[in-house]
Amino acid sequence: MTTILLTSKERSIFKELAAQFSDNQIISEWVGSAQEAISELTDKKFDLFIVSEDLPDMTGRQLIEEALFKNAMMNSVVLSQLPHDKFHETYEGLGVLMQLSLNPEKQDAQNILDYLNRIEQIQQQMGTIKGESNR
Repeated sequence: MTTILLTSKERSIFKELAAQFSDNQIISEWVGSAQEAISELTDKKFDLFIVSEDLPDMTGRQLIEEALFKNAMMNSVVLSQLPHDKFHETYEGLGVLMQLSLNPEKQDAQNILDYLNRIEQIQQQMGTIKGESNR
């Protein structure tokens, strides 16, 4: 089962995402600070990490860097109001899948689900290819 960690100082901004995830049998957990997120990421395995830039205790970029130390393969999404080019410059090299607005909507959740499905398909294809080459 897919699990997603939602991190922002306001839980309500994830209302649409959490509802859509739940409708698709995806577990989402919310935390209100970077330190709580780091603790959760240390203790549990998540398939995706969604973080808002407006955290009370560190920037979104700093948190993603910390998360990557815990799990270098962590997929992440950032809620940001930065212009696209500035966002790309800020998060380049950190494996961020996409940028969402500070108030994500139901369609954003579906876009995330589509992206995760594509990643899973690629992983399955790679597993098949590796399995065939070992024969």
